[in-house]
Amino acid sequence: MRRLTLSLLLGALGALSPLTQAAPGAVQWQIDTGAPVRAAPVLAGDLLIVGNFAGKLEALEWPSRKPRWQLMLQGALSSQPTLAGDKLYVQTNRNVYALSAKDGRILWQRDLGDQGDWRGFRLWDTFQGSPLLHGNQLLVGFGDHLYSLSPADGKTRWRHETRYRLMATPTVAGDRVLIADGDGELAALALATGKPLWRQQPSRDTVQSRIAVWQGLGIYGSRDAAVHAFSLADGKEAWRASHGTSWVVGSALVRDNVAYIGSSDGMFFQALDAASGRELWRVDTGQNAFTAPVFANGQLLLTTGDAYQLDRPGRVTAVGLDGKRRWQAELPAGLFGQPAVVGDTLVVGAENGRLYGVSLR
Repeated sequence: MRRLTLSLLLGALGALSPLTQAAPGAVQWQIDTGAPVRAAPVLAGDLLIVGNFAGKLEALEWPSRKPRWQLMLQGALSSQPTLAGDKLYVQTNRNVYALSAKDGRILWQRDLGDQGDWRGFRLWDTFQGSPLLHGNQLLVGFGDHLYSLSPADGKTRWRHETRYRLMATPTVAGDRVLIADGDGELAALALATGKPLWRQQPSRDTVQSRIAVWQGLGIYGSRDAAVHAFSLADGKEAWRASHGTSWVVGSALVRDNVAYIGSSDGMFFQALDAASGRELWRVDTGQNAFTAPVFANGQLLLTTGDAYQLDRPGRVTAVGLDGKRRWQAELPAGLFGQPAVVGDTLVVGAENGRLYGVSLR
């Protein structure tokens, strides 16, 4: 009876005992959050903060993973909370919040309206960008507007209206903000005022990839089945790398003059020369990539899943900078949330509502 009670207690906490032997790709622990996890976790001091698609945000002590606090937000959460000192800025599909990272206390809340059903609102349409803190501005892409809010109280400083919904975190490059919307339009806005500096329409397909900046270029993926690069000065296209018929919904990681990015239905992961878009190598993943790769321990890590059958197993693929696959691990459900590296652990959420800790060594 005592052993049964202890087992039930551990199940309630959602934590499993670590494996006795670690190996790259081994699942060391898992936690049940109760709903799909499409938001990247964030480490805030000694707390691991994770949110799920039901709007639950919880803080777990790190590395013990014991619950510290929990909060139910209004709306679905599919983007990473933004940490600034002891504050968290969190965005759902209904509200923007400022919270105390220590205890989850709400400091302020802004209701920006109901985004409703957007183009069917299927898996690939449920993603949002994260709030971006830059100086005294909190930049939030919400629906068909980019807002500049005061980090202190959430009041609007300026707002810019787009044609279609924004699905990615905005990018600041010098004195301007870069965005791309659901109709494929690019825009550069003055950071201080939100005034448009230029607009370009390289395609008419949805962009949910965050724009990466490299030496005067912006690099992003689009549902027009290509990776694009444009001049930050005027938005004119610098190069385009086709993925054939496959959407490019994940963001690029640019490192040492190389852009690393995954493909959706093409089911591959590639390295592109950042200056020209020339492909350097590609690796088959066998699954759809919705996230940006992360770099840790000298390797690139990409998470994938089956976007059409969400309950099918997902994968973590580790690739060296030379394009050689190092290892691949399978998890019980699709992985569509951005992972985070915490020490020697890859922390990633899955469609079955579980958060997994995957060993990197």
